[in-house]
Amino acid sequence: MPLKHGGTAKDELAAVRVSHAPDYDRQWRLLTWVLLALDSLSVLGSLVIAYALRITSGLIAYHGPQQNPDVYRMLALISVPVWLALFAMVGLYKRDTLLGGVVEYQRVIRACTSGVMAFVVLSFMWRDVDISRGWLLISWVLSCGLVGLERFAVRHMAYALRSHGCFTARVLVVGANDQGIAIARQWSQSPTSGMQVVGFVDDFKPMGTPVVNNLKVIGRPTSLYELVRQTGANEVVVVPNAVAWETFEEIIAGANVQNGYTLRLSPGFYELLTTSVTVTNKTFVPLLKINETRLVGVDAVLKSLLDYGLGVLLLIAALPAMALIALGLKLNRRDKPVLVHHQTLGQSGSTFEMCKFNTRIESVSKLAGSSRAAIPIPLGVSRLERTLYRRGLDKLPQLFNVVRGQMSLVGPRPRVVEDKTDARAALNLQTVKPGMIGPWTLPGVCSSADETQDELYYVRNWTIWMDLYVVFQALRRGIATGWLARPAIVRTSARLAGVPAKSAKHSSVPLAPLGHERDRRELP
Repeated sequence: MPLKHGGTAKDELAAVRVSHAPDYDRQWRLLTWVLLALDSLSVLGSLVIAYALRITSGLIAYHGPQQNPDVYRMLALISVPVWLALFAMVGLYKRDTLLGGVVEYQRVIRACTSGVMAFVVLSFMWRDVDISRGWLLISWVLSCGLVGLERFAVRHMAYALRSHGCFTARVLVVGANDQGIAIARQWSQSPTSGMQVVGFVDDFKPMGTPVVNNLKVIGRPTSLYELVRQTGANEVVVVPNAVAWETFEEIIAGANVQNGYTLRLSPGFYELLTTSVTVTNKTFVPLLKINETRLVGVDAVLKSLLDYGLGVLLLIAALPAMALIALGLKLNRRDKPVLVHHQTLGQSGSTFEMCKFNTRIESVSKLAGSSRAAIPIPLGVSRLERTLYRRGLDKLPQLFNVVRGQMSLVGPRPRVVEDKTDARAALNLQTVKPGMIGPWTLPGVCSSADETQDELYYVRNWTIWMDLYVVFQALRRGIATGWLARPAIVRTSARLAGVPAKSAKHSSVPLAPLGHERDRRELP
């Protein structure tokens, strides 16, 4: 049965209330016109400011030949439509590229570079005019900066409007298996995704079956066109391994028909994979290349700049404190090592020795039945050791691991080699370096009750802004409360501490809830 003329779905949707969103296409057309206007002003402004800085202001010494302002005025006016055409050629007005963050900025730099190169070619062809090379260089820097800032402002304005339903596509997910559920959950957790799932379409589950986040199966794929029309869906996302092969063939066959919605295919391994993929073509055969690591290209460069740049500064600043802590620990316990080392899983399955100050509290972490349980503090632990543990200062030596390239400042929780829990998730988390801190150490960043899901969410949704936010909040919290303060250590009973009753007053327990930076999976 052809999908476009499939059976009615009115009865199936009788219990489904659909709130009609504002005109999705009209919003994107308006955004495109706004960007065209702002891009024009940014390009024109960068050329004019560059001329003023290089030629007329006197701020930069100019000893070249006398320049004709009319020539530069003409070049500026001609450049606007040329640069807008270059912006369009690199995809800066396509919906899938807009509001895309780093990828969008990369294309801005590429287009601005092409525009300046056009001026260079023109200077060779138009020999009667001597175009200032300083003006070209300043124009390139200013155009990249101004257009990038303008796009940044527009992106965040659009993200704010998405909380009111603007620039948000209504999506039907074809396939209500684990992959479809993971996709819907991912979009619901990310308010800036621009994707609002309105229902599931499935071959096997009965209509009305609850799936996730109060979403239900609202019909069969054979009624897809009617379901799209009645729900007002703008996009249809198909999970191929969640539908019958005949259904998948019909959906693909109808893709070249003007159905009024955008059809997208999910590879079907989203739940299994956290690394990025690259679409390649080999003799016109589309292929998905799975990258070995989550961060590649510019993302990897930005992550490295943050780790090495800020990591070195923090290490230099922390060296005096680390020396005092080491001296204090050595004076407290002359027979014990100051540092402890743990064989830890690194990126791509590598291993390294992670070092910490030896507080002896971590040695009893295995006694807790789960990471939610309280961990008893053994007798003889000094006040210094308790303070280091509670304030998180025992992790300061990990800065050496950061500058060695073994860890990141922000990343998933470090896991020791012996940890065999949830092997599939552990492999996915090894697509990035483990971190000293993470979003789960700060309230309000990750809200799931499942710590592993929070870690996977961080890896899949990584941006440099998320890392900067986590670092800023950690530093602010450290200044206010004394570094990454753990929950306060409280008194507990002798039975829980495993000590004689008369010694109970010397026993204490730190509360170690799920998701905190110290749990039994991190330490042996």
